[in-house]
Amino acid sequence: MAKKLSVAVIGLGGFGRLTLRALLESDLTDVVGVADRNPRVVEEAADSLGLAAYTDNRLLLVEKRPQAVYLAVPPMAAPDLVEQCAKFGIHVWKEQPLGRNLEEALAMVRRMEKAKLKLAVGTQRRFAVGYRRAWEIRPRLGRMFLGRSHYLFNWGPSLSWRGDRASAGGGALLELGYHLIDLLVWMLGLPESVYGISACGNRPEDTDDSGEPLPIYDTDDTSAAVLHYAGGCVASVVTTRSSGPISEELSLHGRGGSLTASGERCILRDPDGNVLDHIQDNSPPLALFRRQADAFARAVLTNAKTYECSGRENLLNAAVIDALYLSGRTSHPEDPQHLLRARRVTVDYCLRYRPPDQVSP
Repeated sequence: MAKKLSVAVIGLGGFGRLTLRALLESDLTDVVGVADRNPRVVEEAADSLGLAAYTDNRLLLVEKRPQAVYLAVPPMAAPDLVEQCAKFGIHVWKEQPLGRNLEEALAMVRRMEKAKLKLAVGTQRRFAVGYRRAWEIRPRLGRMFLGRSHYLFNWGPSLSWRGDRASAGGGALLELGYHLIDLLVWMLGLPESVYGISACGNRPEDTDDSGEPLPIYDTDDTSAAVLHYAGGCVASVVTTRSSGPISEELSLHGRGGSLTASGERCILRDPDGNVLDHIQDNSPPLALFRRQADAFARAVLTNAKTYECSGRENLLNAAVIDALYLSGRTSHPEDPQHLLRARRVTVDYCLRYRPPDQVSP
């Protein structure tokens, strides 16, 4: 595979910068340009990296015509950029979430597939050593009956677009919970019903450094959810962006034992708690982004029929999250599959591009 994939990065925030560094180090990609709305960020990228840099996203696409674009932009900006990429024949990897809601997510998937292009979503945890090991050894747990997950940290007082539901689509559940729900759906499948409660107004500070009131926000900063599976397994998802320190973990419990995983480690125990298997990864975060970037680049270069984290597969996550927000409004459990069926989408449709070695046993 001597030929490199020409790529561009749009959005140079935290995730965008990490993705850009990973692409620059990759043997599979050639970065032909970057774009960001912030002129200072663009100038810095041009000066320090010698890259063609733009403040106009569309101009980058028109002038550079990359084969693939890595999008790390706020959710409200993604649909238009995906549409432009589809018109120009450009494959897309985008930061999660896939869409602000299931309807928007499905529209982007169908638009890219109509253009015969690949669309993948940055569910980075699947490329983390600890969670990958959890996927590999979870059959040793036997029939599972419990899953537990949480993701907690303090974002800080300035929410910007994250505080606006129309722009963000949701808050802690959609942005942070997306990763946890993706892991649970990956390992346990689509739940048959979900129940969720979300809350807002728990920001640690209500004023800025000068004592001025911060803008009111209408996205959730805290959420709790229960996922129920046909076989009787139940799983919990707890997340907040209003309380540190940073803590993230997934646990699965079965008749044969339990496992506890994070991005860096995975521990398998027997039913009495004795350690049977343990892995610890101390590589820097950039390694995770490199594995993710390379996986998508390889799939595009080889025209692979299956690939990881496809837009189709992420429709399952979107359905679960929409059902959880709906549950918060109805105060009743809701069925994610019902939301898919209402849009003539099946679980098999969503899993069509999942690689064979990731099909659940």
